Amino acid sequence: MNIMLKTLQIRAEETKTLCSTHHIPLIEIAGHRLCKLCAKETVHHSNAAYENEMQQRLLQQKIKNSGLNKRHLDCGFKNYVIACPAQDNAIKLCQAFAQKIISDHHPNLLLIGTPGTGKTHLSASIIRNILYNSTKSARYYTSAEIAQKIMDTWSDASRSEKEVIDHFSSFDLLVIDEYGLHDRHEKRLELVHKVLYNRYDNMKSTLLISNFTVQTMQQDLGVRLWSRLHENNLIVVPCYWDDRRISR
Repeated sequence: MNIMLKTLQIRAEETKTLCSTHHIPLIEIAGHRLCKLCAKETVHHSNAAYENEMQQRLLQQKIKNSGLNKRHLDCGFKNYVIACPAQDNAIKLCQAFAQKIISDHHPNLLLIGTPGTGKTHLSASIIRNILYNSTKSARYYTSAEIAQKIMDTWSDASRSEKEVIDHFSSFDLLVIDEYGLHDRHEKRLELVHKVLYNRYDNMKSTLLISNFTVQTMQQDLGVRLWSRLHENNLIVVPCYWDDRRISR
């Protein structure tokens, strides 16, 4: 690329032959004929291709750093299999949710339903959509991981509980999977709720995934937290259809 740029700066002889694309005289340099505009376009396209490659690598790294496990790294809206009207409704709600965050709104979302219905796939699709189409940040954790990381600070003087909670509140979207599964100890549940309160205070969107019903979620979160989740619009996506792991 640099050699070509230097070549364009060398004094050259203009020929009578015209470029078939730009219809300007070709120049002759060291026995080679070329069109100045064609050469500049080649440099421009090479730079664009390089920048595009770097952006794609950056995006892939952002997705790898999003917390999604290997099984869900390639999950997107396009490869989510729709087998019933309820699934079609679910994917549309999730796409709308992702777009709201990209558009700088702060809704919350509940993905609730039975196991094997693709709830984590949908959450991964939302994360990928946000990372690909905006500069917003999105991160996936299980409820148990969040509680454990906060509890780890109790025996680590280098980090405080507040620092870790603030870390969980730094992402534009935080996905909390398996809510209600491994967080039943009262203290663990309290820590997860601290993160939810902190995110509310910082006007950040949260996506909760659970096998609980809406009624159980409301009871488990408590009146105050349930109310706060609604403030900037709470989207509830019920996922009640056949377990794809068993039926496929």
